[in-house]
Amino acid sequence: MVRPLAVAAGLLGALAANLLGTAPGAAATLFRIEARTTEPLLVSDRPQEDFQVNYVNVIRDGQTWHMWYEAYPHTYQSDADGYLCYARSVDGVKWEKPNLGLVEYAGSRANNIVLAGPPLHGVTGHCVFLDPAAPAAERFKVVFSCFTPAPGTPWGSQWQVYGGTSPDGLHWQLIKRPLLACNSDTQTVCFRDGDLYRMYVRVWSQGDGQGRRQVGYTESRTFGNFPAPVVVLAPDETDPRSLHYYNSAAVKLQDSLYVTFPSVYDAQTGIVIPHLAVSRDGRQWSPVSEVPGLRLGRGFDGKSIYVGPGAVPGDRPGSWWVYYSGYRTGHDDAFKSKVQHLGGVGRFLLVLKDPAVTP
Repeated sequence: MVRPLAVAAGLLGALAANLLGTAPGAAATLFRIEARTTEPLLVSDRPQEDFQVNYVNVIRDGQTWHMWYEAYPHTYQSDADGYLCYARSVDGVKWEKPNLGLVEYAGSRANNIVLAGPPLHGVTGHCVFLDPAAPAAERFKVVFSCFTPAPGTPWGSQWQVYGGTSPDGLHWQLIKRPLLACNSDTQTVCFRDGDLYRMYVRVWSQGDGQGRRQVGYTESRTFGNFPAPVVVLAPDETDPRSLHYYNSAAVKLQDSLYVTFPSVYDAQTGIVIPHLAVSRDGRQWSPVSEVPGLRLGRGFDGKSIYVGPGAVPGDRPGSWWVYYSGYRTGHDDAFKSKVQHLGGVGRFLLVLKDPAVTP
């Protein structure tokens, strides 16, 4: 069954009971999903994304909705070959891909690319967030992974976490040293929470690329110098050996209420389905339910779903718009040609059934 680490079961079970004043199994009643898209809001239709669009995250700043997503062209060989692209919207539904003129691709700057992966050895697994305590020139921050030499590790290199700052989310000043000199080959999550930066990464159970994928956590009082992560969410001994926690999509919704949508990946089938967990402090997590937090759709999101980090407050109290990337293919599907135009971006409204509930 999908649950957090067995060693923390007593503590986490008590947390879930505290959240609802009842047994942990009833925690599934905390949220409901509404207004889920059936057709993608954004699709692969630019040259740099003719293989697929990938990880996504969305924030709203004033009246503008901002989206950053990863794109891979048909020349894809590894995750280092991707591009970080940008779209904007006035309503969160209809998205424009502006020609920004920032990065050259195939001899032209008429595109919506903000960062190119190949020169940096990757911009994979990004997360953009607003830092309310930062100077205006650094109010937008980004984290992403680059394939970095790391002698003595299983691969000889690691997807270490780097970062950057920006006044507008488009023009980035990148930080030369890694924020976290550990592997995170997934969509890393980072956000400012009071006087802390919280970061959620991937940790392998038996060393980089070995064993099963798990969710790790680390924190820092500066945007850098993150210590080695600790595992906070992972399959347990009752789960099939083929089950992995692929990414986290952790977010703080309100004081004392954090949620995560870890994508549960089955290595036997290649299917990826998000589940839902909750926390009071962003460190100790309790499962909301053993059933999926978001079920597979019937179209573009029929075989794989990866929920993106961040949540945009809805019009009603206790509601948030959450975005995800969906695929009609499984994680391990192979293709003779990489001109596939895979992936699409969807969204749903996450609703706290009783907004008066305070964990």
